[in-house]
Amino acid sequence: MLYRILETTLLRRFCAGVLVLVFFSAASTCLADRLVVKIQAANTSTNKTQSVPIRASLPARVSTNDIINLAGLNLGYDVKSDTYYVHGTIQLAPMEIVVREVELDDIWMIDEAQVKTLEARAAQLTGQLASTKHGSTAQKASDAVKQGVATILERQTENRITRVSPVRHIQAYESNLKTLQDVRQNVGQIENLALAEGINPGDTLVGDDRSAAAPRRDVHLPVAFGEAVVKITVKNTSPAQPRRIPIRHELPPEVTLDDVLDSNGLSIRFDPQEGVTSVYADTLELAALETKTFDVRIRDKWNINGPRIDFLVAKIGELRVVIADRSNLDAVVKMLDEAEARLKEVTVEKGPEGLTPAYIAFYRRQADRLDAIEQVVNRIDAALKPLSPQLGFKIPAPDKRTTWLVIYAILGFLALISLLFFLRWFARSS
Repeated sequence: MLYRILETTLLRRFCAGVLVLVFFSAASTCLADRLVVKIQAANTSTNKTQSVPIRASLPARVSTNDIINLAGLNLGYDVKSDTYYVHGTIQLAPMEIVVREVELDDIWMIDEAQVKTLEARAAQLTGQLASTKHGSTAQKASDAVKQGVATILERQTENRITRVSPVRHIQAYESNLKTLQDVRQNVGQIENLALAEGINPGDTLVGDDRSAAAPRRDVHLPVAFGEAVVKITVKNTSPAQPRRIPIRHELPPEVTLDDVLDSNGLSIRFDPQEGVTSVYADTLELAALETKTFDVRIRDKWNINGPRIDFLVAKIGELRVVIADRSNLDAVVKMLDEAEARLKEVTVEKGPEGLTPAYIAFYRRQADRLDAIEQVVNRIDAALKPLSPQLGFKIPAPDKRTTWLVIYAILGFLALISLLFFLRWFARSS
């Protein structure tokens, strides 16, 4: 393996004779590039064996499927930051140093075959649209696609993980994602022009649509949420002395003050700086070796995807009705079939039991998968709108002067009616 160590240490912790360093390095094998989180733990004591606690956050976007080797450590999930971390405890002899290397797949790469497919689709459809009224528009979008693809490939080549630091490699990937979004939208514009001209854009739509609605999680929220229980356990470890122990437990970011149904005697507050709701007690008196558990009941803000699944199933059914009598829409049919199949997979998924970090992570990722499906459905919906029959008459919008004349006329009419009503009332009361 070839390692490229960052010059800057990303995390350093020193306490009670223990030193822990965490930094990224790059690794390349004959199979694929990898990113390595290297954790160096040292016992700086000259005469005492010590237990060294380790905790190192993994980069954003990393999922459980991207981890190759945990290096003997445990995997945890940080509910607040929505990221994974590795943790564990190592026994070290005096002055002993160990290094653990957690290996990750290099997920910070754009699929080059994917971007070349986008470029080929743009060029193909632009050629077919050349003799139509949309020819110049398609050509302009196709040129932008070509330039964007060249930028992505050049930036990716220059910033491979074996050539630059992992931080720079990840930054280049984030920049490429923004460029890829522009490329996909330009391809989507060309595909829509092809559909409007009755041209089959291909076996599937590979571009995006700028006018497509973004996924909306809030509109699908159930009227009545389920309940979940947060267990908070406090223990006095002293075998002889009673103690007063303060409690502060942060609830997951989704939980608001109104979502706490029963705090089990604890106080509740919201920290606007951190953006989290907490339950707390300034002092809790515990006898020697006493343990106390608080069951805090909250609304379940995670296992709520059922109504959204039902909405997407219905929406797919509506789109099938729209395309029922149309030809040259094989791409749309295929996309709807794939979206429906992915929905069925989500429907049969079974999450963990009980409110644990794994439970929250599962339903958050399930919501992400539904986002991706909804993006496809919204893409199809936007592409089909120009093909839908227009009912009624197209009337141009009135100018500003006409609009105000209409408003004044309505106000005058209402004033006249009010005056007549008053005069009639006054005549009757005289």
